[in-house]
Amino acid sequence: MKFQKISQYVSGSRLRNKFILFFIIMASVPVLISGGIGLYLIDFSHRYDVSSLELQIIDQKIKEVQIFFADTLGLLELTVSTDKTYIDVSDQTFLLGGLLKENRAFEEVSFIDPKHGHETEKKLRLGELGEEAVLEDVSRLEKFKKTTEGKKFIGPIYYTLSGPFMSIASPVHNRNGEIISIVSAEVNLSSLLHSIEATRLGSAGYLVLLDQDGNFVGGGGPTTIVPGTPLSGLSRVKKVLAGKTFDGLGEEDRYESVFDSVPVVGAGKKDLETGWALLVEWPLQDADAIIRDVRNQVVQFTLFSILAVLLITPFFASHLIKPIKELERGATEIEQGNFEKQIVINTSDELEELGNAFNRMAQGLKRLQELKNEFVFIAAHELRSPVTIINGYISMISDDKTANLLTADIKNYLQQIKNANKRLLQLVADLLEVARSEAGRIAIEVAPFALEDSILQTMSEVKPLVDEKSIVIHYEQLPNLPQVLGDGARVKEIMLNLIGNAIKYSPQAKPLIISHEIKEKEVITRVQDNGFGMSEEAQKKLFEKFYRIRTENTKDVPGTGLGLFIVKQLIEKMNGNIWVVSEEGKGSTFSFSLPRA
Repeated sequence: MKFQKISQYVSGSRLRNKFILFFIIMASVPVLISGGIGLYLIDFSHRYDVSSLELQIIDQKIKEVQIFFADTLGLLELTVSTDKTYIDVSDQTFLLGGLLKENRAFEEVSFIDPKHGHETEKKLRLGELGEEAVLEDVSRLEKFKKTTEGKKFIGPIYYTLSGPFMSIASPVHNRNGEIISIVSAEVNLSSLLHSIEATRLGSAGYLVLLDQDGNFVGGGGPTTIVPGTPLSGLSRVKKVLAGKTFDGLGEEDRYESVFDSVPVVGAGKKDLETGWALLVEWPLQDADAIIRDVRNQVVQFTLFSILAVLLITPFFASHLIKPIKELERGATEIEQGNFEKQIVINTSDELEELGNAFNRMAQGLKRLQELKNEFVFIAAHELRSPVTIINGYISMISDDKTANLLTADIKNYLQQIKNANKRLLQLVADLLEVARSEAGRIAIEVAPFALEDSILQTMSEVKPLVDEKSIVIHYEQLPNLPQVLGDGARVKEIMLNLIGNAIKYSPQAKPLIISHEIKEKEVITRVQDNGFGMSEEAQKKLFEKFYRIRTENTKDVPGTGLGLFIVKQLIEKMNGNIWVVSEEGKGSTFSFSLPRA
């Protein structure tokens, strides 16, 4: 029983299921859409944030590089306030010493004769420890050619045991704008490289510096690539060296790093002043750590919302459908003739108004039913007297004193009239019984009585009918059959109807069986025939008023269609039940139960 209730709750009515489906769709679809849009916006926003952070770091380091070179090249931009076309050696020594003190990145500074390309004075930072500088001829070097043209020179990066270096040079002018010397410096890039190596994004993101030829200079991260390794063959490096920026937003900006084969999101940009390229790489495992948590929270919230909808919707739908189910039960009660059923709906809306209208309709139907019952009762009662008188006169005409005066044809006509009047009397009697039943006027005197006595009396009364069709009734009496609670006279009427129907709807010489079954609180009586049987559809309507089975076998069987209706009313008034089991061509078994005394 408990499983059945759960099953009914889960399956529910069709309207309830439609409400549930509608509410689930209306509630879940927006949640799914908003969740999907939220995930997309979160992902897009996160990508944009990552891109902005990477580009911001690159721009910051490019600015740092530019400041570094502005500080170094700016120190070399010397203008001598003299008309001389040369600088004294003593002044050169003084100026070079000042340059070494001014900028700790200078490891070597020198003056070059702009006419011959010979170094005229040189100072080494290591010279402070006693190492002497060796003057060299630089006339064939690019820095000499470029500075003699009045241009600044920034050389390529080269590598020593002390770290990465590069040469820079700048022409020295007098106040007349003439090039009177060239100042050159060897710049140690270690401090700049340390700053790049120390740059981090999150806990694992790093920055990489490439020179103007695409060679690896240095950077942070888990790299094992030797400085000076050419990386210009990589498509991303080519793109950056060509002056194009990749910003980390596109799918192509998520790739496997060349340094350690770890999936990363990267961005790159070129410093137009130095020609260097800066690449930033951020492992996805670290870059997406926060977004994964947020994404999981959004997914969990979406799933929780949908689960809440799935759990709440059946209760809401059941609450909504409850008034409709109440109306359905009321309609069923009215269908069964119970007009006293009141529909109670307290929703303060149109459903409550519908329930009140339903109650008013039931009261109207009740009044109509009462008027109909009264009419039937009066009509049947008034009909009984003239029909009885007709029957009396027919009997007087047909008695032995006058029978000899009648011709055979008149006798036949009188017999037909008598049979028709008999059926009319039965119809009037049935109508009166139905009217009394529906008006609550049937007198039922419930008391303990012996069931077999009523059955044996009934068998005696139907003996002429049984003999006429050569039918044998087998009554399977039980020893010590308990008494039942009911009206013995009414039970006799019930048995007359059931046995009479079994005889009428059975072929010649087919036996009938009457049997009992004793249960804890009731006694069941069965009347089993071997007659024509009936369909399942006919069994559903069998106990309705005026319903008769119309088949080829039953079309000539007389009856009013009220007998079984009356039987059902009588049994139910005695707190019993009646039912039928039948199969076409194999007979029927009518069973009714009465409470044990």
